[in-house]
Amino acid sequence: MKTTRNNAMDSSKSFSLYFPLFLKSPRRAAEACRNESALGPNMKIYIAFVACSTIFYWLKPWDFPDQLSAEPAASHDLLFWLKVMLWQPPLEAAWIAFLIGFIAWFKNGSWPLRFSCAVLWTGAVFWLTIAYGQGAIGKSAYAAASLACLSPFAFLLRKLNAAEAKSLAAFLLGLNAIGIVLLLPMEGAVGLDWPNLFKAAQILGGLWILAAGTTGVKTLSGLRLPRAFMAVLLSLFFQMSLAITLYLSGAVPKEILKALLYA
Repeated sequence: MKTTRNNAMDSSKSFSLYFPLFLKSPRRAAEACRNESALGPNMKIYIAFVACSTIFYWLKPWDFPDQLSAEPAASHDLLFWLKVMLWQPPLEAAWIAFLIGFIAWFKNGSWPLRFSCAVLWTGAVFWLTIAYGQGAIGKSAYAAASLACLSPFAFLLRKLNAAEAKSLAAFLLGLNAIGIVLLLPMEGAVGLDWPNLFKAAQILGGLWILAAGTTGVKTLSGLRLPRAFMAVLLSLFFQMSLAITLYLSGAVPKEILKALLYA
């Protein structure tokens, strides 16, 4: 009984220690994520982010901040947002996998060559999405080409050892502490009916996560700053393209996709 109580206290302390680290010092947060026990507390941060986001977007007026937007085809009730947030864990897992793949890609080799190939690779994914959406290519060709674009990750993921991959996963999960904090000014913007403040908070959040993520990846992977930055940025683009691909394949309804990209 005493051991169980001590473990619970240690877990609680770990959560309270990790959360502010991501806000104050992403570098120190990344270093802390090298601890084998870091995954659990950071997973709790991610679960808290999903829960807080679900409640926030459920209670937020559907037409804020864009008050000229058309009324949604589906009711944005609690059940709708629960369906939206069910897609968050697989997309989060995909981001982690994409980032690990790009870290492995940028680990060695000529920077100009690796950079150019990575940008062309990411651009090809979006070109395929646009071409399929406009009917320029068929469904079978789109599926085969998309699979071909994703297949290199199967080889790249094997290049990072399990400990490094686990530390990166813990860091990315804990990075959602920033998202929790940013819900506060967004809630204030809703209450004050200030759409520009809401949009500014979203932009700030994206830049903050990008900067903090780059710092953490640089710390954990040993990549130089430009390589770490491109690994984070391109992995986010791949995550976005995956969400769009799920919609085009019919797995995700349009309203769910809009909510995922918006939230």
